[in-house]
Amino acid sequence: MQIIWISGATSHYRKFNITKTQLTRFAAALGLLFIMIGCAIYFMGFRVAIKFDPGMARDMGGVITSEELFHLEEEYREKLSKLQDSLKAMDQKIDVLSKINEQYAALATPLPMKEKRKDREKESEASTGKGGPYLPLFPYQIRSEENPSLRVSINQTLESSKGLSKKMQSLKEIWLEKYERLIPLPTKPPLAAGYGLSSNFGARVDPITNSPAFHPGIDFNAKPGTQVLAAGNGVVTKAKYDAELGNVIEIKHSEGFTSLYAHCQKLLVSQGDTVSRGQLIGEVGNTGRSTGPHLHFSVYKNGALLNPMDVLAFTKPAANKEN
Repeated sequence: MQIIWISGATSHYRKFNITKTQLTRFAAALGLLFIMIGCAIYFMGFRVAIKFDPGMARDMGGVITSEELFHLEEEYREKLSKLQDSLKAMDQKIDVLSKINEQYAALATPLPMKEKRKDREKESEASTGKGGPYLPLFPYQIRSEENPSLRVSINQTLESSKGLSKKMQSLKEIWLEKYERLIPLPTKPPLAAGYGLSSNFGARVDPITNSPAFHPGIDFNAKPGTQVLAAGNGVVTKAKYDAELGNVIEIKHSEGFTSLYAHCQKLLVSQGDTVSRGQLIGEVGNTGRSTGPHLHFSVYKNGALLNPMDVLAFTKPAANKEN
């Protein structure tokens, strides 16, 4: 490509030769210049927006000022502090629930098992050493004088929440283990409600011969047909008529416990049946060696007689009519 430049006064002219390569370079240089000018204008615009209108700067490119960042961090710190307080309150509630559970388990645990548990705890304390550094459940409770970064505080809180979750899971497993251990034992009163005691365990005057005798259980005074309930999970080992006990049911439970229900009017289970705690197994009657309708209840531990009052977990005091 050739360009001729002619001067009007002198009719002098010049010739310029322009190649495609030169045109390409010129266009590239011009485009680069426009880009640089655009970037400069954009940058200056951000500077002005940040100084005079932060909202415009945020809309243009998501840029916030250091003051806004400070307020935003303070807002998150306040929310984080509330979360930490909530976690601490939850931890305290878990401790309270754990103490209540221990108290309930102590009430529901039969006396022979309580003694056995105390012996195991003493042996454990005597034979096991304890020690190690103190590590709080909530690490953010121990802080240096310098204010930790928000990222560090959040990470510490997350670790604390994980520790709290593990604590809750551990308590759940402990409670389930206690429940699974207690539910088969004969600790539930064999009558649902409206019962009273007509005869206690141990020495008494025999109601038929009026001579001193030993009573191997307790007698619940109840109307004929009153429902008799299984005192715990187990297997029926006896369900038949006996000359002295009348219609009698015997249930074998875990840990060597056995419960016996005598003088029933009707038997609703058979030998070999698996029964659950609170299940209907018979009806109160006046069969066998008896002076009136009542339920005789006995508990054995590895074949040895126990006072049922040391085993049963009453929800309300039973009326003691006579010794």
